[in-house]
Amino acid sequence: MPNEAIPTAVIKNMLDTEWNTQSGLIPEPTFVDINDGSGGAQLRFDLNRGDFVFISSDMPSETEEPIGTWVYGNRTTRIVLEMHTKDSRQRLYNIKQEIRRIAHNQMHALDEFQRIQYVTFAEYIQDQMNLWSGRIILELVNNAILLET
Repeated sequence: MPNEAIPTAVIKNMLDTEWNTQSGLIPEPTFVDINDGSGGAQLRFDLNRGDFVFISSDMPSETEEPIGTWVYGNRTTRIVLEMHTKDSRQRLYNIKQEIRRIAHNQMHALDEFQRIQYVTFAEYIQDQMNLWSGRIILELVNNAILLET
């Protein structure tokens, strides 16, 4: 049996590959897969060196809804992207826009999933600290797939 795809790794790879650095408007942030098995060291990041996007599974990570006779079903995996920048609120929105652009352009391009959906964006602003943060939820969807028995 082949290894199952790790959704956070798939998203990290997609963002890293598809980020548009040609325009020069949105420098590529550092993408960090929170649970990639790189040692479990305490996470430290310096926003003076650039922007960061942390990728993790949401809770619940995966939902499965059987359909018909329970031979087939719909499976959805939720991914959280936490964005942080020290540059400006506009930079936060530019990063969000680039992630949304990639999600829409790659909607059906992932081999492991039928569709990627941009679901929500929430903004967390701490102006007094010159820190702008936001959270994006993406869903990876497989509909009417054969359920393992």
